[in-house]
Amino acid sequence: MTNSWRGFRYQTGEVKEIAQKLKAHDIVQVDLDRDEELDELIKDLQQEGIYQIEGLPYDEKALDLLKEPEFRFRIGFSTGPVKADEIDRDKILFIDFFTIEEPEESYDDVFFG
Repeated sequence: MTNSWRGFRYQTGEVKEIAQKLKAHDIVQVDLDRDEELDELIKDLQQEGIYQIEGLPYDEKALDLLKEPEFRFRIGFSTGPVKADEIDRDKILFIDFFTIEEPEESYDDVFFG
């Protein structure tokens, strides 16, 4: 399910593709179905040479929530282990994370769907 107003979003299991896009210095958009997927993705990206920047806070205001209501936060990464005060802003690789809220089933869906 994609909306015409949003960019292409990867799933957390598409680690190689995400790493490749990051290395090309593109901002990558990723859907999170569960919070646990974030930790798994960060570990998997390290295997591809992409590291979360230590000490760089998640940016929850990077996108306009009125235009992007599913946006959660932006996280900065690098091609090597680094701390936030040791990296130039233009060298940071960003992933924007989104959560899609699945509509809850109603009783009508259960009994009449």
